[in-house]
Amino acid sequence: MMAQAKSGQQSQDPYARRSKTLTSQVQRLRGWVGSDPSKLPELADALVELTAHRLLGHGYPAAAADGQDAVRRAGELLAAAGPIGPYTSIGDAARYVTAVVHLATIQTGMGMLDAAGHTMESLEDIREQLREHRLEVPLQPETVIWALSCSSRTALSSGDVITANAYADAAFVRLAESGLGNDPDAAYLAMDVNRLTSDTRWAAGRAEEALSFVHAAKDHYDGVVASRLDEPGRLSPALLERLAEPLFGLYRDMADRLVGIGEVDLGLVTRRRLIELLRGLAARLDGPIPAQLAAALVDLARDLSQLDRLEEANSARAEATAIVPNGQATIDDLARGVIARGTEMITWSPLPSTAAYATTTAASANTKIVDLAVLQRAWQQRTAAWLQAERSEAHQQELDIMEQIQSAAEHREAERVEAERVAAEQRADEEAKAAKAERLEAEQRARAAEAERLERKRRRQERMESHRLEVERRETERREAERLEAERLELERLQAEIDELERREGS
Repeated sequence: MMAQAKSGQQSQDPYARRSKTLTSQVQRLRGWVGSDPSKLPELADALVELTAHRLLGHGYPAAAADGQDAVRRAGELLAAAGPIGPYTSIGDAARYVTAVVHLATIQTGMGMLDAAGHTMESLEDIREQLREHRLEVPLQPETVIWALSCSSRTALSSGDVITANAYADAAFVRLAESGLGNDPDAAYLAMDVNRLTSDTRWAAGRAEEALSFVHAAKDHYDGVVASRLDEPGRLSPALLERLAEPLFGLYRDMADRLVGIGEVDLGLVTRRRLIELLRGLAARLDGPIPAQLAAALVDLARDLSQLDRLEEANSARAEATAIVPNGQATIDDLARGVIARGTEMITWSPLPSTAAYATTTAASANTKIVDLAVLQRAWQQRTAAWLQAERSEAHQQELDIMEQIQSAAEHREAERVEAERVAAEQRADEEAKAAKAERLEAEQRARAAEAERLERKRRRQERMESHRLEVERRETERREAERLEAERLELERLQAEIDELERREGS
């Protein structure tokens, strides 16, 4: 039954089925290359294809080893024909450039921005050598977009906001002209480009533009996820992990930017929705989810504190502490990914066509002309309409929450008063019982004392009576002794008289 359920879950995940197919292909070709080196180009292409597929699903850790292997294999094939020159194989060069872009994208996705910067610098050296020999390598649209995105991210991390925006614009244009923004299989790519453009605009002090792009990114993400995260138990762990990967960063950026432009109610609604989804995920997924949930609660507490809604803020902080008791360092690590809002509005010039990969896209013949300004205005208008439509409902939701909290507080206060009344009655009853018990005890003590007094009196009287009787006995004995002594004396006197008479008669 479990096997059938797992099979059913995977059947609902074409991405996972494609991953399995590509992984099996790579494993098979690795086995063949050992005995048939002619299979090396096929293996290199399979590695590149597998890595690209994983990147489209944000599978950065899973892509790391194969991505590095792809660069190594592609580099071997490129170097096999000697130094780069006019007779260099365009196919070998394209494969190598693509593999290097994939590696930089993996590094960027895993937060290794310094390493990604070095990788992109090495790629520019290769591209320059190719251009010297008039070799313009045709690349897939997603490869171009990833290359431009990596350059933008690394520039943004180093504080070069102007360059970051220029590369982000180029990535956005390549996305729009390729049509990948409407491709369900590339939804995460479209989301990433919009998030990147939002970040660069935010750093450039263009808050409204930043909000419109992150709103577009969230639309792409919500289109992929639909309502599936509301029932995480119905999803396979692999699908659930893939759907959850962008959730925290995207929703947090959205909430931050809404609050930053004064749309506090919508920002709070977004944070609450994020917390709701993360709570559901926490029961199914390990890894960063608990820390993300705690961080989202801390963000909510901060916003509520600024609104003087201290009871709600303290409740959110307490929940965050309960989830990650000693996790402040982890929460701080998550906060390091937040892009600071620029204090001044910055402008920039478009990239040169070579830096923007304007003519290197493999499908360039079928691409459409894109006006970035027009697209940006369209997104801003759409975001403004969304704000107008959602603002009142968000405000009402927050009013309802505050009313519920107030009602709950009043209920708790009534319960507290009632509890105090009951406690007071209990104390009074206990005090009465204690007083009665003390009175009874006092009466018992008094009775015991009286009984003891009477006993002492009785014993004293007994002793007195015994003493009196002893005195009488002694007095009686004394009198009897005196009487006997008197009788004895009288007898002695009489005997003496008799003796005297007899003596006289005898003489």
